[in-house]
Amino acid sequence: MRRIQLLIMFILIFSLNFMGGCQNSTEGSIDKEAANGKVQQKPSPVNDEKNNDKIVELKLWSWFSLGGLLKEFQEANPGIIVTEKLFEFSKCPEEYMKALTSGEGPDVLVFDSGFFGQYTVNNVLQDLYEPPFSADKYKNEFLGFESGLSIDKKQLLSLTISTAPYITLYRQDIMKENGFPSDPYEFGKFIEKPENIMKISKKLKEKQKYILIFPTDLTDITGSALGFFDDNLNYIRKGDLFSKAIDMTAQADRDGLFLDANFWSENGKKAIMENELAMFFLGSYSMDTLGRYAPMQKGKWRVTVPPFGLSSWASDSRMAINIQSSYKEEAWKLMEYIVTQKNKNGVDYFSTVPSYIPYIKNPKNFNRKHAFFGDQNVYPILAELANKMPHYKLTPMDDKALAIYRKTIWTSAKHKAKSSEIIEKMIKETEMEIIEEKNALMGK
Repeated sequence: MRRIQLLIMFILIFSLNFMGGCQNSTEGSIDKEAANGKVQQKPSPVNDEKNNDKIVELKLWSWFSLGGLLKEFQEANPGIIVTEKLFEFSKCPEEYMKALTSGEGPDVLVFDSGFFGQYTVNNVLQDLYEPPFSADKYKNEFLGFESGLSIDKKQLLSLTISTAPYITLYRQDIMKENGFPSDPYEFGKFIEKPENIMKISKKLKEKQKYILIFPTDLTDITGSALGFFDDNLNYIRKGDLFSKAIDMTAQADRDGLFLDANFWSENGKKAIMENELAMFFLGSYSMDTLGRYAPMQKGKWRVTVPPFGLSSWASDSRMAINIQSSYKEEAWKLMEYIVTQKNKNGVDYFSTVPSYIPYIKNPKNFNRKHAFFGDQNVYPILAELANKMPHYKLTPMDDKALAIYRKTIWTSAKHKAKSSEIIEKMIKETEMEIIEEKNALMGK
């Protein structure tokens, strides 16, 4: 019964791509009014008495504040002011869709890749290939450029601000005490082998410590290196390594190796504070949360690459322009300013990587040690992973495929079915669920 309850909770929480976890380092703090969706008060559009020019007011929606960047942008563009409206992350998909499909909404929107796929059709976002934007000039200058394309790849609908790879976070002291490699590079090489992951998990379980949280831990990493659909919308979450991850999941369930606590909830926080959770695999944005959860564990945690030698994409944040905006040129000025890192003071990146390739190796981010992680220089690991990981096209069918995938892995963990049978079941259920939508998207 507890496993079923956790499954229901897990699907609800993670269907929005870890809910509030995917926040990047360009964020400011969100106050209570902002979290409740209240607009930060800015002047309304007025006439400039000196130049008799109309002041343009741009409206921007997001779940995190770009306050400092917006202030600098307004200083550099005195004819434009920007009003932010902030939502709770979980409310963004509904509020965005409601506004855009009704022909309303702001001029500029910040999306998470976890819910951007719904907007790759229906012409609610501006095509940035068109003049005066002509954003095709950036094709080779952004990580994840292709993930901002429309479903038919004929339009560019967004550009990314920052991206988050999957990483492994582990307790160096616990690994060392139990005879495992503890140096980040050596530990990363050690967990390339599936048998070593199981070895760590079994040994630590003897001391009531865990490195696996849920049945989807390992399949999330392998699956996120693939995506869900190819250019012809064929299901592609399969293959030898994905099968191996399913087999490992079944073995872990039989051996009772899952913590069964949600990292993003109070029971996950409790497991960390009580030294139960000694290692986990999540998007790099989880480093911020870990530091807030357990400041008393400063110096004990380290960061390394994901298992299996993979570089997997966890999420990104991206900007787009409402096709209904009356101020598209000004909106593009704002968007280009932010995504190409034009701000004069630079942005500190710690738990994510800027998607604008010329900024990735900025020394400000590359040469910084972090006390919580034992003075480890974490950013170079993230940058290398971000450069290697695939960024695939996002589709309106991804949410349905994600829900079926999670349900199948969770419910199959206790069964003795072969991984090939589990994958085949997942493919059939997904194809049945999406067949009408797929045919419509393919023009059939």
